[in-house]
Amino acid sequence: MDNVDMMAAQIADLVRQANAAEVMPTERVQLLAQAVGLAVDPLHQLELVMLVANAAGRAAHDAAGRALRGEGRPAGKAATWTEIGGAAGLSKDTAFRQFHGGDALSWSPAARGVRQAVRRPASGESR
Repeated sequence: MDNVDMMAAQIADLVRQANAAEVMPTERVQLLAQAVGLAVDPLHQLELVMLVANAAGRAAHDAAGRALRGEGRPAGKAATWTEIGGAAGLSKDTAFRQFHGGDALSWSPAARGVRQAVRRPASGESR
């Protein structure tokens, strides 16, 4: 078995571990991030990074829920939406809407540096 095959086996094992039902959301992020570090093919890295991004949003949602319940907080005091929004880098209203409207928290495309772009065909490519 060569190094590439061993890396592929390690990556597959990390992804399998990350997808196990009993894995905590933050642990899933860590396992997938380890897999990204092992991947050589840029398309495989891209696939894994997108899985990390999805897992991170879901882990943020989970953490917000625990904060709302006061789990792990000083004196078990529930966090406010202002505190959750501040920790997440979101407004309290956005944090509230995302928490109650989905399974993940995320920054807006603009906050992530995404800008409108017009795709132009590469030379020799037809539209």
